[in-house]
Amino acid sequence: WAGGCSSSSDSALLPTQTETARPEGTFQVTMLPGDGVGPELMHAVKEVFKAASVPVVFDEHHLSEVQNMASEEKLDQVVDSMKESKVALIGKIHTPMEYKGELASYDMRLRRKLDLFANVVHVKSLPGYKTRHNNLDLVIIREQTEGEYSSLEHESAKGVIECLKIITRAKSQRIAKFAFDFATKKGRSKVTAVHKANIM
Repeated sequence: WAGGCSSSSDSALLPTQTETARPEGTFQVTMLPGDGVGPELMHAVKEVFKAASVPVVFDEHHLSEVQNMASEEKLDQVVDSMKESKVALIGKIHTPMEYKGELASYDMRLRRKLDLFANVVHVKSLPGYKTRHNNLDLVIIREQTEGEYSSLEHESAKGVIECLKIITRAKSQRIAKFAFDFATKKGRSKVTAVHKANIM
């Protein structure tokens, strides 16, 4: 995440490490190791940054629903840190299969609190790596706060679940404008609109 767009390590068990005063000439980056392989990957990132003397101080927070390390208070702390940093490195925040309580996961609530409406993924082939498809260079931009992400479900009758897929003109236009602005800034001459009307 950057400014509003979208383990074997013991660090997953450590308390929040917040830098109260970082050295002059350094930049703060919010780090959420998350679950699964996330903490291991973040540990590797920190080692690489340290070896390369990158002037970054990580403000590390542990937000996990499977390790009972999530709460509204922690979520607010993460949001405050991300607003200050403007840049965040986030591992996978896993949602338990047996989910109870509010339907929206902490991952989803984080998106809503910061209005992270655009998921941007750059797919690009790298020389020397053999893959099924060659010479790929495309950017996938996805709206991630509406549609199924609305998380509005209820049991209308015993054994019957209704799911509301909310899509608004305003947010559809916003993601379209974001895509065209991105294409213009990056010198890309074509934008393709893809819908998923067949899934509901």
